[in-house]
Parts: sequence; structure tokens; C-alpha cells
Amino acid sequence: MNLKWLFIRRVNIFYIFPIIGVLLSIFGILNPSIHFQSSYIILGLFFFLLLVILGIIIVGYFKYKTPQLKILISSIIIPFLPFLFLYALPQILFNKQLLSADICSLFLMLIPFSFIFTQLTERIFDMEYYISRLRYYFNFSFVFALWLLLGLYFLTDLPMARLTEIFFFSFLSLMALFYIKERIDYGKRKILFSTKGDYIHHLYTTIDSIGRVVKIEDLLARFVQEVVLQLEVENVSILTYDFHTHRVTLTDQSQTYMQYIDEALLERLNLGDIQKTDYFYLAFIHQDAHSKRILVIDHRQSIYLKDEELLWLELLLLYVNNFIENTKMVEDLLQQLKHMKTAGNQELSWLNKLLWLRFEEEKYQLAQELHDTILQEQLHIAREVDALIHAKDTKAITSQLVKVHEQMVISLNDLRGYCESLKPPLLDTLGLNAALEKLVQKINKRADFLLIYTMDRLYLEDERLNLMIYRLFQELLNNALKHACADTVEVHLLSTDEGFEILYTDDGIGCNMDDLLRADSMGIRGMQERVQAFNGKFTLDTKVGEGMTIHIRVSEGYHPQAYTS
Repeated sequence: MNLKWLFIRRVNIFYIFPIIGVLLSIFGILNPSIHFQSSYIILGLFFFLLLVILGIIIVGYFKYKTPQLKILISSIIIPFLPFLFLYALPQILFNKQLLSADICSLFLMLIPFSFIFTQLTERIFDMEYYISRLRYYFNFSFVFALWLLLGLYFLTDLPMARLTEIFFFSFLSLMALFYIKERIDYGKRKILFSTKGDYIHHLYTTIDSIGRVVKIEDLLARFVQEVVLQLEVENVSILTYDFHTHRVTLTDQSQTYMQYIDEALLERLNLGDIQKTDYFYLAFIHQDAHSKRILVIDHRQSIYLKDEELLWLELLLLYVNNFIENTKMVEDLLQQLKHMKTAGNQELSWLNKLLWLRFEEEKYQLAQELHDTILQEQLHIAREVDALIHAKDTKAITSQLVKVHEQMVISLNDLRGYCESLKPPLLDTLGLNAALEKLVQKINKRADFLLIYTMDRLYLEDERLNLMIYRLFQELLNNALKHACADTVEVHLLSTDEGFEILYTDDGIGCNMDDLLRADSMGIRGMQERVQAFNGKFTLDTKVGEGMTIHIRVSEGYHPQAYTS
């Protein structure tokens, strides 16, 4: 996992304990008189080693917050639960175990199996999903079984041992029932719900990635790349079938299965269709007046796509079809713009309409946000004041006015926050440095890390750069608050001969570069686009457990090819 574990440099020391356990076991067999004493020592060593393991993993989880560590903790704790609830507690409370200790100890075999499943979770199943579902089943089953136990206790004269057996039987039966019901519901409903709970997230990120491409060829290439990545297949290509010449072409000319393609099957495919043949999957992508595009996944008689994967692919195909149509419309509009440019400056009514609709959309979103927050608070304050005007108990008016005043102050602070977010007030009056100082002070009040910063005074001709710098600082520091989990954060604004530089570093948890750019969970793409709009350079470097470094450089009057990495 590329994590810095506790005691990682001296982990070999802990192998002494199982070695001592083995030696004591052999010694206890050779000397039966001290068998019980050696058993207690072995159990003590085992308990100590278990606490050390759990402590190392728990400390690592709170330090790095990775889901794999949560799976490891659960996989170590859960195998001990049968021993606790089916042997130890019934034996202590009722002097009667539901399962013997040696049978309960067999559940400890789940620990090494869980490690294997964790490694195979990407292709076989998602272990974290099953743990979450098990917790869900457990909560409902336990509450109902406990309710049943209380009802039988008060309504019948059954002995407590019998009631306990009924409780555990009902509890386990309900857990099995919930699992069976969910599997049946999944099989009967055509929805995007699967044992791999991140399919919806994958679909969202894939659509977002594909939607940013402006050329159809690039769009199809990105689509193939995402299919290879998400479905974990290798041989994927785009087939084009020409209606007039009945010619079939593939983007990957190295494929050798052209002879197995049935033209009749290609003509029958419609939007959303996915057909499985002996050698490959065929999925409809798009059709125009001249040709039809089809996705070909060569499974070589070995790959079987699961139902949830087929559903993911089917929905993605619908989006890709719409993307292609929209991309064609954009290309046509660009051709119109080029034609209008060569023909002379003529006003484009559709462009004016588009801009007007965009402005209206922005105003609607702002109005909706203010209506749902500030306006509702003001209405509540107005009702409180109205109630005070007609109040008969004058003694309580003072305390009520204090509460109304507090609500008004909170509402005003929220409104000030909205205004500062839309347009930082100090930016125009006192300049960029004063606005950044105010922002840093606000972040320092909320931050649990040490913030080190320096800000050179800039002399920029383009005033729009001041707002861009402010937004970049805002995004960087908010990311540090929400995601970094760092002890120290440094951000420096430096003046250069041509423009400025922003250097950001933290010693936080970092992340995987590919996951970060694909998920866009920290606004990285937004910062890249801001820098790219002013022909700047944006460089990012991060690794899991090694923090993050961001270097931004913008030059006035210099327009090279924008560079991002």
C-alpha cells in the first residue's frame, strides 16, 4: 500500500512470539504436568500480538484513512465474533454453549482467506461492499431478533436458555433472508446496483472524462480506453460498418477475428444492444446515414462480463451516442463560425441566445441558493419579531430579542460569505495582498495544521490575474482543509520577471496521481483550466503518504502552448 507502518523497521522482532508459542506447545506436550501453564502463556502471547497488530492497523487507518485498512481491521475482528457470541457469552451466562470452542476457532481461518480476497477484490468481488452489507443486515436482524426475544420473554414461560437459542436462530435466519431477498431483487430489477458499489462513481467519472473531448476520433479513443480500464479487458476496438459498400473496418488492424463477424448481426444491432458471440461482444455505439459504429470486445472464449458490467456498458453507450451527436453539432457550429468569419462580421443570433441563456442560468442558481438559505432565515426572523410584537409576557421579550439578534448576526455572516465568495471586497479596494491576508486569517481559524506563507507584491497589467490568483489560493487552502490531513502546509506567491509563481506543498496523506486526475475530487481540473486560460504552466506531484506539491507559473504577454501534468 506504500504506507509508513508503525514499527515497520523492527517488525521482525514480533516473530519471536509465535516461535515461543511453538516451543511452549512442544514443551507442554512432552511435560503434561505444565500443559495448562504453558497454554495460558501461549494465550497471553497471542492476545498481546493481536493487540499489537490491531494497534498498528488502527494507527495506520487514522493516519492515512484508506479503505483497505478498514477492510483489514474488519477481517481480523469479525472471525472472533462467533467465538464471543456463540461460545463465550452463552457459556458464561447460561453454562451452555451454542457451538463448541474448537468449531468456533475454525472461523479464524477467515483471516488468511480475507487477505486473499482483499487482493482479488478488484475482479472477484468487493470485500468492503460485503462488509458494509453484513453490517446493514446485522443491524436490522439484531433489532428484530431482540424485539422477538423480549416479546417471548414477557408473553411466554420459556426458560432463558431456550429463548437465547430462539434469539440466535431468528437472528441468523433474518440475516440469510435479507441476503437472499437482496440477490433476488437485484436479479429481477434492471438497475445499476451491483456488488461493486463504485460503478455509479465510475460511470460519472467516465462520462466526465469523455465529455471533455471535442473531436469524435478522440472521443472514441477515450471511450475504448475507459472500457479497457473499467472492464479489465485487453482486446477492444471500434468497428465501422459501411451501409453502401458493406465494408467492415477496425481501428485495431491487428485483430484476426474479422472472419467471424456476421454482417447480418451488425445490421440488426440497435441503440443499447449488446450481443455476445462465441468470440467477442458486439455493442452498438452510433449510426448515421452512411455507417454504423460498433464496439468489439474480444473475450477469446474466456472473459465473461457480469450483469452489472453489462449494465454499466449499456448506459455508457447511450451517453457516448449522445456525445457523438452533440460533437457533430459543435463541429457544424464551428464551421458556421468559420464561414461567418470569412464572409464578414455578421451577428449570430444563436450565439447571443446561448450567452443570454447561460447568464439566466447563473442568475437562477444564485437566486435558488439565496432562497433556500438566507431568505428562509429572514422569514424565520420576521415570524419571531411578529410574535414578539403581539407577546403579552413582556418579561420574556428581552431574552427572545437576544436570540433574534443572534440569528440576524448569523444570517448576515452567511450573506457576507456569499458576497465574498462571488467578489472578494478587499480585492478592488486594498488590493490582492490584503485580500489574500484576509483569506489566510480565515483559514487559520479553521485549520489544524501549521500554515507557512509568503506573498510578494505583484505589479500586473492584467487585473483579471488578481482574481485568478485569489481563486487559486482559495482552492489550494480549501483542499488543504478538507483533504490533506497535513501537519504543515506551505504556500508562496512569488514575483517573476514576466509574471508570478505559486508554490504549494504539504506533508499530508497525498494520493495516487491517476486516481486524482480521473476522479477530479479536489478541484484539480478547475485549477488547471484557470491556469490554462492564461497560458500558464500547472505542475502537480503527489504520492500516497508523501504529501502533495503544486507549482503554478503564469507569464504576462507570453503565450506558449499550455502545459499541464
